[in-house]
Amino acid sequence: MASRRDNNAREDDLIEATLTCIASEGISRTTVRRVAEYAGVSNGLIRFYFEGKDNMLYAAYRRFLERLLSDASDTIEGRELAPHARLKAFLEANLSPPIVTPQTLLLWANFLPLTYGDPRMAEIRREAYRETTELFRHLVEDVLVAEGRQEDETRLQHLTIALNGLVDGLWIEGALRGDSLNVGEMQQIGLDAAVNLLGLSGWEALA
Repeated sequence: MASRRDNNAREDDLIEATLTCIASEGISRTTVRRVAEYAGVSNGLIRFYFEGKDNMLYAAYRRFLERLLSDASDTIEGRELAPHARLKAFLEANLSPPIVTPQTLLLWANFLPLTYGDPRMAEIRREAYRETTELFRHLVEDVLVAEGRQEDETRLQHLTIALNGLVDGLWIEGALRGDSLNVGEMQQIGLDAAVNLLGLSGWEALA
């Protein structure tokens, strides 16, 4: 009998195969049969874990968004960093591979239309957005407090949304560049823009 660990590993493999299929062929051609072929398993095994295509896509979308957040948050998790250094590390991670890649942008573009027609996909997106903006809010607040600034909740929310939007825009720009992406340049652009947006003394403040 397969252990729970084995089952989790097999489910993970099937989710990865789903993401690979979407990136390679597009979400409209990502069927249970095609994912089974990518994973080298039977259709029945996928239906055992996910019941059908919808649940398979829900799991893949959730994994995709969780990975985007963890790839950035892991760079600061458990590290003793000053507020400015934490924000800098988080911004730099969001503006470099493995987050900024053509494949990541392709997956995002394939999933996005589904979030406007499928309530469950929409909720997955909203949940991920809440987690991301909450982390940004804490990072921004800590930096401002370290500089002796106490913003009210409305202003803090505005700064958080603006910074999140800034990062999203640069992420798209960087991913579209593909092999020509200059990671250091993209990170510096992001840091400069963040300093201006938050009203810090200069980009050295995030060094």
